[in-house]
Amino acid sequence: MALIQNYDVTLFEPPCLLGSPRWSSIVKIDADLTDLLPYLNGYLKKRFYDPNTHAIVFKMNGHSVAVRPREIRIGGLADKDEGEKVAKEVINFINDIHEKRDTITPDTTRKEPPKAIEIFKLLPKTNCKKCGQLTCMAFASALAKGDADIEDCPELHGETYRENREKLEALFMG
Repeated sequence: MALIQNYDVTLFEPPCLLGSPRWSSIVKIDADLTDLLPYLNGYLKKRFYDPNTHAIVFKMNGHSVAVRPREIRIGGLADKDEGEKVAKEVINFINDIHEKRDTITPDTTRKEPPKAIEIFKLLPKTNCKKCGQLTCMAFASALAKGDADIEDCPELHGETYRENREKLEALFMG
């Protein structure tokens, strides 16, 4: 039997990014995921986990996903249709982990994301807004919170910032 059987998706434009082409969603769920979070932490390779606040953040199909006991937040969505589709994929993934939990070693070790200032030092600092953020510091903060992805900064794709991109990727690989 699936752990999450019912959920409700609310799509919204991030308040700090009015006019942004990216949307986020809050998925309210009918189950408490507190006991499942260590299994997600044990299963996922690239993630940030805080057992004290009962939160885990990871990427799924290019979207930032933050899971808390009774809600899931998903970022980097294009529209409502994508929001519904990705929410279903995340729910199915979580239900699958719940079904496989006997084969997963739970991990309660805290894994922190890099600090925004560490990230900022490796960014181009052009404040070009191509990433959807107002400044490179805002982008660094979004990366640190899991609300953005390194891929969102087109400046990092060029040869000029290749070394910095590699260092950023290493920070997030942990």
